[in-house]
Amino acid sequence: MRNQLGKKIPLIIKIAPDLNEEEMKDIAKVLIRNNKKIDGLIVSNTTISRPSYLKSEYKNESGGLSGRPLKKASTEALKKMYELTNGKVTLIGVGGIESGHDALEKIKSGATLIQLYTSMVFEGPIIVNKIKRELIELLRKEGYSNVSEAIGLDAKKN
Repeated sequence: MRNQLGKKIPLIIKIAPDLNEEEMKDIAKVLIRNNKKIDGLIVSNTTISRPSYLKSEYKNESGGLSGRPLKKASTEALKKMYELTNGKVTLIGVGGIESGHDALEKIKSGATLIQLYTSMVFEGPIIVNKIKRELIELLRKEGYSNVSEAIGLDAKKN
């Protein structure tokens, strides 16, 4: 389909944080091939796991869990995919981003871009301005002149 359109339309896939290391390695191998057809990776989709600290009366319902409870697992998966792809693949960090601090954590874990969903559901589109303002302030405070300087810094420490 992409070839028929006469222009390159990016193909980005989304993975779950529930993948094991072998599954992540297999995905990374496809992403870094010379003849790859996939342009980026969204890390991560919802999780089917249920952390023990959940307090909601709905905590045992089936389906994907998103937002704050997903943050730690999605950030660890992001770091792992950054490492496995040698930082050569566009990674989109998602999962539990509610502040500029959360956004910077995803960026330092390897995200080139971030995606919001749950925080927008609860806070509305105004959350975007809040996150951008806080992110700019944090970047300046930490001495970065450009967001690209922070990409993958925490993943490189591992």
